[in-house]
Amino acid sequence: MESVLVVYRTDNWHSYNSRDIIAIATSSEKAISLCKEKAKAEGFKISGDTLFELTNYNQTQSYKGEGEFVIEELDLNILF
Repeated sequence: MESVLVVYRTDNWHSYNSRDIIAIATSSEKAISLCKEKAKAEGFKISGDTLFELTNYNQTQSYKGEGEFVIEELDLNILF
């Protein structure tokens, strides 16, 4: 494994200051599944346009719950 996917909950503007890590995943499929699981726990559903956004842009833009989801790939074993 050379990278991981970090799943964040953000405000509606995707600002960096609002990022809260909610999951770490090893694949896009798992990251999206974790977002769906979190939405379900909050009484919402990720599907249709929201699922398209998450799959193609790695972020939601029309999530009906509070805030938005963002998925970011981070390389492992790298010095910054």
